Amino acid sequence: MTLLAGSILASVADPADAAVRHGAHHRTTPTKASSAKTATPAVAAKPATAAAAPTPAPHPYVSSQTEDVAVSGRSVRTRQPGGGLMRAETAPKAVQSVTRDFIAKQPPSSNVQQLIAMMPSVNVSMQDPFGLYSGQVNVRGFDQAEVGWVLDGAPLNDIGGGQFYANEVLESEDLETVQLTPGSVDVNSPVVNASAGLTTMTMSNPTVKAGGLLDISFGSFDTTRQFLRLNSGYIGNSGIRAMFAFSHTKGNQWRGAGQAEKFHYDFKAVKDFENGSHTGLTVSYNDQVNDSYLFPTLSQWRANGYSNNYTSDYAGASAAGANYYKLHVNPFRNVVASAPTHIVISPKLSIDDSIYFWHGIGNGTGATYFTSSALSKLYMGNEKVSLNGDTSKGYLALAPSNQEQFRTGNTLSATYKIDKHNTLTLGWWYEYANLEQYSPYGQVNQATGEPYNIWGTNAVVTTTSGQNFRARDFLSLSQVNMIFIGDTMKYFNDRLNITLGFKEAMVTRRTYNYTPGTIYNRNIHSAEPLPQIGISWNFNKQHQVYISGSTNFRVPANTSLVDYYGTAGSQTQKGGSSNPEYTIEEELGYRYNGDVINASVSFFNYNLSNRQQSLNYYVGTTPYSQTVNAGGQTTRGVDAQIGTRPIWYHIRPYATFEYLHSTIDNNIMASTTSGTTDYLPTKGKIAIRSPKVQAGLGLDYDDGHLWISGQLKYIAKQYSTFMNDQSIPQYITNQVAVGYRFKSFGYLKSPEIQLNMQNLTGAKFRNGVYGFQTNANATKGVYGGTIAGSSPTYYLQVPFSAMVTLSTGF
Repeated sequence: MTLLAGSILASVADPADAAVRHGAHHRTTPTKASSAKTATPAVAAKPATAAAAPTPAPHPYVSSQTEDVAVSGRSVRTRQPGGGLMRAETAPKAVQSVTRDFIAKQPPSSNVQQLIAMMPSVNVSMQDPFGLYSGQVNVRGFDQAEVGWVLDGAPLNDIGGGQFYANEVLESEDLETVQLTPGSVDVNSPVVNASAGLTTMTMSNPTVKAGGLLDISFGSFDTTRQFLRLNSGYIGNSGIRAMFAFSHTKGNQWRGAGQAEKFHYDFKAVKDFENGSHTGLTVSYNDQVNDSYLFPTLSQWRANGYSNNYTSDYAGASAAGANYYKLHVNPFRNVVASAPTHIVISPKLSIDDSIYFWHGIGNGTGATYFTSSALSKLYMGNEKVSLNGDTSKGYLALAPSNQEQFRTGNTLSATYKIDKHNTLTLGWWYEYANLEQYSPYGQVNQATGEPYNIWGTNAVVTTTSGQNFRARDFLSLSQVNMIFIGDTMKYFNDRLNITLGFKEAMVTRRTYNYTPGTIYNRNIHSAEPLPQIGISWNFNKQHQVYISGSTNFRVPANTSLVDYYGTAGSQTQKGGSSNPEYTIEEELGYRYNGDVINASVSFFNYNLSNRQQSLNYYVGTTPYSQTVNAGGQTTRGVDAQIGTRPIWYHIRPYATFEYLHSTIDNNIMASTTSGTTDYLPTKGKIAIRSPKVQAGLGLDYDDGHLWISGQLKYIAKQYSTFMNDQSIPQYITNQVAVGYRFKSFGYLKSPEIQLNMQNLTGAKFRNGVYGFQTNANATKGVYGGTIAGSSPTYYLQVPFSAMVTLSTGF
């Protein structure tokens, strides 16, 4: 565990790979790579990281096996275990990582969810093959909204409900490492929804020499992609180096009509100082418009299979017309920026400060059809709606779920080395966030079915008081103050390592509901004490055991505070304060970090209270999301992984396994068909999205020119309802990649061609739960009432797909 600075960012994943960042070979001559043992890194100067402390001396009880590298165009050849699916870790807690070695061999359009799918704790369901859409990630059965997601020190979760959208974050060419700590969160991490763990992403640093990288990709479903990155190298004698990257990706949907198009920009600048101080700036901007997929129920899947989606032909101004794909467009623009600074005051004292900013605006679009009868009886809240036009016939309206949010914050900490055994960190994190959410009804051309404005901001009708008619309309203000302290102690020649941490997270959330008839203002104030401890013992350079205990929390979603009304004037949700989700996690682990083999195993146990599940659902054809309190839960299991450095002619195998037993601790309240309250008998049932077994196998061959990479992942049966009366059968996913690196010639440095393929068998199955339900079938409650069932909805596995990429450095 790193308890140093609250804003230590963009650290090098593996010191041996620090010199071989993506594109670091530019203006150098590649080393002939006939043998990994004789390859030499081609590096002009040792680069310092943008926001990490200077690389420490090798740990006396950690293997110091170097990562000899042969430099290439997109990818790098290293000796990392498992082809970059595993690193040598030393923290007294479970840590799972993927590095540049693995990332570069995936389709270049891949998002971070796809890149972490082979981790033992992770269960991923994707909408598309090439990362243009965000999917669903579960970590040890926990929802991705219960995991903190951080890029170079800036939090990326939606501040309202904690959702994470991986397709909007960072291009894979600019991604250096991804690290997951399931079950624990560093005391200095700026997150308020990480009851299940933390995922940190590091953007690649600018190279020390000027140059660049160019990618061009062609793939299934008419997918095309262009990527360009420019590195400035050191700018004069300023000590500043920078990089700028641009990409454009466009492709059709793999089922039904529609497409997705994405423009993305990444920027990073670094300034190093001779005494070890450094500062930097990370910026990532994304502008994307996607046509949405429709997620079918089990009955729809059985009836229509892969034909389930929004319709390609307009059926006129009718309920069927609301399924027209041009009424289900998802536009979103967002920018994230962070400016980390590390100041060395003295050999014993350093200051770290990181300010960040996040802004996003967009919607999840849907449509609804109002009959002539409904038009004459429309309400917004409890106020009658005044129509602008004729009510004698129905009207088709765009019904998006819009949002705009601003997040800005700062993490400040001081680290003091008391003596050779003890290092103390003290810090403070502050954040202020503003989130506006509203669901307007926008105008649609009734003859063609096309919206006049995909944002839905041109209102169709108003209330009697002149207010624009919106299904929901509220503002959330969130303020976080977190103080933290950490202490790292090392004894017995660093054999014994003890990390102690404590943070007090104080969160205030205010909501202001503008819907007539609702409670205008509701607030919650939460103060959570969060202690943690980690202890490790290194027997020698190879063997380590550790034990850890941590507490984490997730602040209640803002949607749980507000009242909702239907368009007929009846109240559908009464908001109110709720308690944060709180987890207590214990872990016992063993690691082996050898010269050839790396292996780890961790046993874990969680006790949860106020389990918050993110529920995706449809109102008509409009998708919404809200949080459901599923009460208490107990989760236990074991994770294991093993990987090797090159053996048997450059082969690096990797294997992973997880056993998970996650049960609901209580019966869940529900409404009966007669309007009374009862409880579903869910106590002891298996939690949703929690397969009992996951297992993976990876294989990497790389001789410096030709490389082959493949992965298989097995996912056991998983439930989609709290009552366990509907589920997804077990399934296996597969992917294979082949590439060849050519010698440099002219201005082209290490050109490369690669082919990525997924689902080689073309298997068709449901690969994830999009919208869960409490029960699928009508169920008798604990007190005898009948509780009606509702149908869960599902992700569908993408068919066979392939992408070819041509790339070169210059």
